[in-house]
Amino acid sequence: MVSTIKKSLVSLSVILASTFTFHSAQAAENTTSEKGTMGYGYQKYIEKHPEKFSKQKATGDSNNIKPEAGATSNGERILDISEWQGDLTANQVKDLKANYDFIIIRAQYGSEKVDATLEHNSALLDEYNMKFGVYSYSMYENPDDARYEAQTLYNRAPKASFYINDFEQNFVTSGTTDESTSAWYDEMKGLAGNKKVLFYSYENFMTQHASNSVGDYDGFWIANYNPDEPTREHVLWQYTDSYHSPELDQNVDANYTGPGVNPDWFTS
Repeated sequence: MVSTIKKSLVSLSVILASTFTFHSAQAAENTTSEKGTMGYGYQKYIEKHPEKFSKQKATGDSNNIKPEAGATSNGERILDISEWQGDLTANQVKDLKANYDFIIIRAQYGSEKVDATLEHNSALLDEYNMKFGVYSYSMYENPDDARYEAQTLYNRAPKASFYINDFEQNFVTSGTTDESTSAWYDEMKGLAGNKKVLFYSYENFMTQHASNSVGDYDGFWIANYNPDEPTREHVLWQYTDSYHSPELDQNVDANYTGPGVNPDWFTS
């Protein structure tokens, strides 16, 4: 009898230990890198090239104060989110609509990984008549693959006001990156018609991998977490990944519209 009890206790301990290990591993995975989210490739670049990154990171902690050095005088703040911020609530959407002209959400990571919050958030935003743009974290390997990723993005978010090719890591294995990036734009523009099609990246990557194709797009959305606004022409500047949104009560990516760019430009 005692032997049976001991065996039961040992089995229970093994089960509990396995469960703890699983949840610990899962928690570690969730708190490490947010692969496939906007700025992930840029963060990897910063880690490898810290000398190119200002220590005075523009956090934008205040709702009313912009990064002091070089900030545009008329830029409007825009937020972008993904599944890492969770499902939006009706009250959050109402608060966002009261303070922003639109929001940007992730739709997919490559063509196969759909953002877990896309269906819920896009439906809720549409219900409350809040405009939104969608982005795809690009993983295309060639021009045909790029066209397919554009197709899946459009099909998954046909009600979006505009579309973004988030190209910040190179997965291209055949042809040039410029050819694939141009193919993405051509396919999306054929589907989206008059809706804006934007290109997102950080300047160093764009220069190396999309210096020709970036000109195809309706606008360049640049990631740069230094406090000075980039001198390169842009329609959006992602200046931080840690702006505390009072509407969502958590840190999110934040952006300013480029010089002379009105928020209506994105959604008209």
